[in-house]
Amino acid sequence: MLISRLDKVVFKAVIPAVLATCGIFAGLDTLLALLNELDEVGVGSYDLTTVIEYVALTVPRRLYQMYSTAAIVGTMLGLGALAARSELIALQAAGASRVRIAASAVYAVAIPLVFVLALGEWIGPVADRMAADLSAHSKTEGIAFGGSGLWLRDGSSVWNAKRVVVPGPEQIELWEVWRYQFGVDARLEEVIKAERASYRGASFALTGVIRDRLSDAAVVSDKQADMSIPTLLDPGLIGSHTVRPNQQGTRDLLETIRYARINRLDALAFESAFWYRVFYPLVALTLAFAAVPFAFGNLRSGGLGQRLLLGMALGIGFYFGQRTLINLAETNRDGLILVNAGPPLLLIIFTIWALRRPAR
Repeated sequence: MLISRLDKVVFKAVIPAVLATCGIFAGLDTLLALLNELDEVGVGSYDLTTVIEYVALTVPRRLYQMYSTAAIVGTMLGLGALAARSELIALQAAGASRVRIAASAVYAVAIPLVFVLALGEWIGPVADRMAADLSAHSKTEGIAFGGSGLWLRDGSSVWNAKRVVVPGPEQIELWEVWRYQFGVDARLEEVIKAERASYRGASFALTGVIRDRLSDAAVVSDKQADMSIPTLLDPGLIGSHTVRPNQQGTRDLLETIRYARINRLDALAFESAFWYRVFYPLVALTLAFAAVPFAFGNLRSGGLGQRLLLGMALGIGFYFGQRTLINLAETNRDGLILVNAGPPLLLIIFTIWALRRPAR
């Protein structure tokens, strides 16, 4: 009877607080995105209605991304409210240990997490692809996405890339590239196939090139290790219409990683996003777990503002700390599993120690 009552009390306090916090955080993030997109109104056929539709399609991803921080803030708010009403003390007096209360809080966070993971793995990536397509079709006539990949019009030539990678600002990589060059009479003059095309300041650097020159008499083919082709394309414009690795589901990331390895391409960005997603549930549950010791200390007499600020500070601090480690691992091209799994595991150990300390 105690266990069911304990879970019921904790669930009623923590779950609404976590959901409300996640909704508020995602709402603020969406509002900022909407204000940012308003600067693009008037570009092509990109009007206010399209902006609202575009931003609305990104909401599932934003809910997914905000849940881990909402987990620690919501748990602090929920348990802090119980502590302020002395309900946690009553539960302990009835025989519930700190570790048992912490387990109940983690369980409470895990229930909505199932639905959040569904948003992040299936609904969010599809919605982000729809948003990218909507933006591309509204802003430009020379960029299109389809089942065969990305299509770009560049002067008298047309590019097709099966996959697009955005390593960073003003950086674009096209994988499995075809370039079709047309003459003044719209006749196809040249076809270039390349393993990869990397944007290098007003030109694309191609590697693994096969070039076919077409004429009325014959088709002349030759192979080159690399070549450079001038371009009028804006990498920022291409990147703004591309779904980034952190916007893709685990299955899509795995497929891209396999494809890159088979074709000897750099899959680092996708591997980093993959391992971040794999350990994301652990991070969310760990942050909720880490909030519990504060309910028996600082939050017992603190108000709502103190709980909110402390939760945000810990959640944001953990995020930036782990993000720094991930960036270092990407720079060294090693240790992605360690930097994604290590911080939450260390935080779990510290939290267990804090919970088992004698109460003062």
